[in-house]
Amino acid sequence: MMNAQQESGHPGESDWRPLPPRVRTVWLINEAIRTVIWLVVCAVVAIVCMTNGWWGFWQRLIVALAAAYAVLNLAFQPLQTKYLYAFTRFRIGERDLATRKGWLFRRSTTTPYTRVQHVDTKQNPVQRHFGLTTVVVHTAADEHEIAALDTAEAERMVALITERVAEAKDDL
Repeated sequence: MMNAQQESGHPGESDWRPLPPRVRTVWLINEAIRTVIWLVVCAVVAIVCMTNGWWGFWQRLIVALAAAYAVLNLAFQPLQTKYLYAFTRFRIGERDLATRKGWLFRRSTTTPYTRVQHVDTKQNPVQRHFGLTTVVVHTAADEHEIAALDTAEAERMVALITERVAEAKDDL
């Protein structure tokens, strides 16, 4: 039996799908990699400044603040990841694709299939290791991502979205 939302054509809360749970590990690893890069850049800047006699108060302060920011961001990343995962959802509808992200500052985007120009995927080495792929939907104005799906599911989503885009544009 259909509920009132389904009968009226409006999606229900149950239509929103979460990302695979292992995306949390991917996000944590990616942040750890970014932190290491920041710390290496800070070390290189410090070495260059010391070598050239530029290692004054302001240089020390800037390098220390950048390093502290990177380390603190990594320290809070498990909490950030928990909430990002809990409040990131997507929905593949009959007429549109919708994404939702955020708790306090929520961002919801609905993209009608008639506005989609093309759909592709992207995958960084960490995602590849965990068997995840990002689906990217391009419009004339922007691009919208489903952050990480199982690679096989991502390929099915690309095919499904592409099929629905073709059908929507045929109806025009």
